[in-house]
Amino acid sequence: MVHIDLTGAGGLRAARPSRCPAELLTTTARTTPTGAVVVAVRGEVDGITCAVLHDQVFGQLRLTHHLVLDLGGVDFLCAAGLTVLVALEKTARQAGAVLCVVARNRQVCMPLTITGLSAVLDLHLDVAEAVVCEHAAPASPPARSRLAAPRRPGDLR
Repeated sequence: MVHIDLTGAGGLRAARPSRCPAELLTTTARTTPTGAVVVAVRGEVDGITCAVLHDQVFGQLRLTHHLVLDLGGVDFLCAAGLTVLVALEKTARQAGAVLCVVARNRQVCMPLTITGLSAVLDLHLDVAEAVVCEHAAPASPPARSRLAAPRRPGDLR
């Protein structure tokens, strides 16, 4: 029988160099001619990087009525990342904006399907489809109030 000491300095565990969140996850944003903002995400969305994702995407949400989140470059998506997606969808809805999520790889589609979020989020297979999403039609200007220029006495009721 062989006895292996895992507590010693020369144990079997190799030390992994720590990497900062910016090395694990990158985001790039661009605005389309329709006014939609496309945020492309690349890397790992986990407990370390979800704060970066949150900050980058929520910052872009303030700039548009239509946000396309392209997760095509995501290698790993954990529960913390799913939580960010739920919070982002809720915030977009409350702000009157539309969130379209591009999910085309197994690493993203599987967690969304297993958790049921595929039925909650507006999912698309590619960015071009998401940019022209029918749910993201620009809001029409508010109708002119009839109280501003009443034409009949009944308009003021």
